[in-house]
Amino acid sequence: MTDIPSAQPAEAPPTQPAGRALFVRQSSGLVREVSVRNALFFNAAAFIGAGIGWYPVFYALPFIAVGMLGPFSTYGLAAIITGVFCILVGLIYASLSTVMPRSGGDYVFTSRFIPKAGPFIAWVESFTLVFASLAIIAFEVPIVLRNLQISGRIVGIGTGNTFMASANGWFTNSSGSIVGWQGLGGSLIVLLVIFWVVIQPTRRFHRIVTVLAILGLACAAVMCVVGLLLVHPAQVVTGLEKFAHTTPTALAKVAKADGTLGSGVSFAPDVFALMVGVLLFQYIGFQYSSYIAGEVRGNVKKSILIAVIGALILGVFMNSVYVDLLSGSFGFGGQVGWGTLFWLGSTHLPLGQPNSMPLVAAIAQPGVWPIWLIVSLGSMLFPFLLCPVYINFISRVSLAWSLDRQVPEWFGVVSERLRAPINSIMVALGISVVLVILENFPLLPRSITQTGYLNLESTAWFAIVMLALTWIMPGINAIVARFSRPDLIRNAPFRRWLIPIGVVWAVFALVVYYFAGALPIWKSLTTPHVNAAAYLRDTGLTFSIGIVVFALVYYVIRASINRMRGIDTQLLYQEIPPD
Repeated sequence: MTDIPSAQPAEAPPTQPAGRALFVRQSSGLVREVSVRNALFFNAAAFIGAGIGWYPVFYALPFIAVGMLGPFSTYGLAAIITGVFCILVGLIYASLSTVMPRSGGDYVFTSRFIPKAGPFIAWVESFTLVFASLAIIAFEVPIVLRNLQISGRIVGIGTGNTFMASANGWFTNSSGSIVGWQGLGGSLIVLLVIFWVVIQPTRRFHRIVTVLAILGLACAAVMCVVGLLLVHPAQVVTGLEKFAHTTPTALAKVAKADGTLGSGVSFAPDVFALMVGVLLFQYIGFQYSSYIAGEVRGNVKKSILIAVIGALILGVFMNSVYVDLLSGSFGFGGQVGWGTLFWLGSTHLPLGQPNSMPLVAAIAQPGVWPIWLIVSLGSMLFPFLLCPVYINFISRVSLAWSLDRQVPEWFGVVSERLRAPINSIMVALGISVVLVILENFPLLPRSITQTGYLNLESTAWFAIVMLALTWIMPGINAIVARFSRPDLIRNAPFRRWLIPIGVVWAVFALVVYYFAGALPIWKSLTTPHVNAAAYLRDTGLTFSIGIVVFALVYYVIRASINRMRGIDTQLLYQEIPPD
């Protein structure tokens, strides 16, 4: 049965194209055109990002001592443990999406399941998620440019071509940083291509995402198989000496001096939780098909569960087996040290680039550079793909806000051609452009960032902090839903297990954020002789506080406007969003 869009009179339903059984949302015009396969690769594109080539770089991001326990590193073990707990999140999303298959994800769940304060918490939760996601887009755009440079370096290493050997100068200023007009020009070109992808009609958009994600994963498979067969630590030693004038031993000494390389794996909560926090940053996105549940075809429970758990399994494999096997083959200590220099912004960074796996393989085996070039270009697909996927899901959250009058109604206007809220898409792209400008020019107050620029490291920690409610609230919703909305939950899958699942996940998320967030922040701010303002600035917390304050002020203003217009928001939130 086909519903009738609100723009059409009841006696004249729109004619559907032959062979296309679409379920049109009466209130918005969104259509059910997303298959299970589309949803799976949508999730994969949302969380892999820079990972295929850059996973070893993240060993050093939390600046804790990373070591090995058997075949797995601290990072790999954290990936596996976090992944096991994230199965619970997948079950929660599949259950709640089944009873409320609406676009908007956690915003819809929290606003409907949490009594009284639900709308307010949902707004803060979703607003911080959206802004963190926009920051992640700004994080990924220069990574696309970095991957182009790395691809050029690979060709230069393999062929000796002078132009390609100078690829580090692409998009950079005189200091070699991707900033200034060169960096902005390259970033705007990337955003222009992202714009072209994200304004495609829904069905074509998901086809593009699916095809490119499959190509990217095929390149990851090539990297894993060929890398393990052809690259050995001794060859990496020779390559580093020849092309970078350093050695893995020297890089490992740097890591030990900075405390990022240890002799084993520490499971101390205040240490291991920091790595789990980085993994939550890596995994964010595996559940995003639930944010477009109003567009998923077929059985919602089955579709969301397959897409979410399938993407999670892929994420666990890529962040543990994949990265640890290859890093072991390349020389683990050297990889940690190389990544440390990257996050420190050191001028001694080997080859002037992070330790992208195809680049490391190219210096070890330059004779097969075409294979490493293909892998490098393939690994560029995911940081690119993440951006249109994020803009897509952000637009669906904005649509849910619009239906609930949290933002002006024009945010939720759906284009008949695109079957997507075009105004929300344009706003998200516009904010992305602003953030990219802030990455390329020192326009921010020094109270927010020491250099005046947005940078990758502070952006990553900013996103981790801003995602706190997004990780915590699914567990709270699962616990509360059975009591606050028994009318909905009585038909939910896994309903008998929702409360224990919610308790276990909520405890896990709260413990992680206590040890990885609240405790180190408190210790740092209460330690004598620590400059509190500098600490807040360098960790991105100043920016986080500013965004939260803005969300609170906006909510109060918007609530006042709705009251003045006579909108009964209490009644509104008692209803499921229209479909």
